This record gives sequence, structure tokens and C-alpha cells, in this order.
Amino acid sequence: MKKFTVFLISTILIFNSFTTTVLASTVIKKIKIHQITSCEKYLNTNFEKYIECLNEEVFTSTYFAKLSKNKKNDIQSLLAISNILQENVEDGFISDKKVLLIWNQILNSPYKAKIKKKELQKVLEQTTCMDEEDYEPFIKCFANQFRNFEIYQKSDLLNKRRIETIVSNALYLTVPNSKVYAFARNESMSGTTYSSNEGFNYFLTYMNYLGTDYFKKVKNDVDWNKIIKFIIIAIIVAYLSKSLMKSIGGKSSSGASSSSSAASTGSGGCSSALVGRCTSIFQQNMFRNAPATSVLRKPWFRYGFTRGFF
Repeated sequence: MKKFTVFLISTILIFNSFTTTVLASTVIKKIKIHQITSCEKYLNTNFEKYIECLNEEVFTSTYFAKLSKNKKNDIQSLLAISNILQENVEDGFISDKKVLLIWNQILNSPYKAKIKKKELQKVLEQTTCMDEEDYEPFIKCFANQFRNFEIYQKSDLLNKRRIETIVSNALYLTVPNSKVYAFARNESMSGTTYSSNEGFNYFLTYMNYLGTDYFKKVKNDVDWNKIIKFIIIAIIVAYLSKSLMKSIGGKSSSGASSSSSAASTGSGGCSSALVGRCTSIFQQNMFRNAPATSVLRKPWFRYGFTRGFF
């Protein structure tokens, strides 16, 4: 009996150790990007040269050619993220030092991992971006903080790539006279061009497109659950920012008067210190007061919010 107990305990410990190891597997361990290429030598000295090296060597590697389709897709997503980050360096949004920290954070993030359910208020306490008055400081704040969200860190590489693309484009719209051409399967084949004064519009529209796209997927898909959580957070943070609440309240639409009351209440004190009060007001009024065309009324948003994703 004693031998059986020792065997049982040992088996449990070994199993738990194995499970922990699997869950702790990082992007760099699974993707092995530095085994496919010889680019690691540039990583801590010249990020631009490092990215050029990746672009040159990844797809010509014999190792890459032998990989499965899923592994190739992961590597392509990781390479896309690296190029987005380099563009942000070139545009002056990220410093040479900061980009190395971000890249290493991504490489060492979990390849796949579960996320714990948290109250929405607790999630929003991770950001101070509701304090910002205008679009430019808001999106720069969000771009600086969104990678700290557990949901982003534990999302797969494809979702990280999609999020990085939307945030990078939204960031670029802070440049005077800038334009971003965007295309989504949900809209006409011609796509849409957004100007530098349409930053919030772009941010919310493409977060909505991404949410709509995932809403069509199977409801028990874990990655679907994660990405919907992230998009809901991004949209709520944007709506709680003071300038957006005011702009919504000022629109002459069918929901303008009710929207205005929510705006005046929310914009009066939606600082990070009062996030509990603000989210409470938001939860009470967002569906009732939102204009008919608002992303808050989209089926995927209502589904994700009301089905206890948090």
C-alpha cells in the first residue's frame, strides 16, 4: 500500500511538472527562429540589421521549407510583427532601446497559455489611457501599454500580428497629413482610406471588423475567446477616454441626446483612479445610450460582454 502511495504521488508530481513545462513553453522555444537563421548575432546591437537578416534568411532556409503549414504560419506572423516594430522605430514611435525590450518580451511570452477570468474593472486598472483628453495622447498611451495585458501576452502569434497591425496604423494616424489605406473582408473591395483626423474612427472600425470576423468562428474556440476579450477592452478604454465620449455625445444622430448624457457623466471623471466608477456607469448605459451605428451595438460585442468573458 505504501509503495502504491509513493508511486501515485510520484506520478502526479511528474505529470504536473510535465504540464507546467508545456504551459510554460515560450514563443522562442516553439518557433526556434534563431535556429532557422543566423540573425541572433545582430539582435542586441542593431535591430534594423537583425530584421533585414530575418527577411533575407527565413524563407530561403531549408529548415523552413520542411516545416508544417501551421509552423510556417507562426513564423510568418512573427516576422510580420518584427517588421511592424521596425516601422514604428523608423516613424519615431519606438526607440532603438525600447524595441529590443518589446521584441524580447514577445519572444519570451507564452506560445499558448490559458488566461484567468478577471472582473472588467480589474482588467482596466492595468491602463491609464482613460486619462487622456485627445486622440494622439490616447493612442500613444494605448500603444505603450497594450502589450502588458495578459490577454495580448497569451494570445497566439496570428492574433498578436493582427493587434499590432491595427495599433500601428492607428499610431501612424497621429502624424500630420498622414493617410492609412485599410481593407477588410467585411467591407467593399475598394477598402477605405483614413486621414490623420480620423484616428478614433479607424481604431474603432477595425477593432469592430476583427471582432466581427472572430464572431463568425466556433464559439468554444479558446483563441476566439481571447481576441474578443482584448478587442472589448480596447474599445471600452477608447470610449472611456474623455474626447471620444464628448465626440459621441456631440454627434447629431438618433441617439445623440442619450449619448450626450453618458458622455457628460463619463468625461467628468474617468481617470484611472476612478476606473471603478467609470466602468460602472459605462456598463449601465453603454447599450441603452449608444447610437444605432455604434460598435457597442454590434452582435459580437454584446455577446462577448454579456456572456461572462470577464
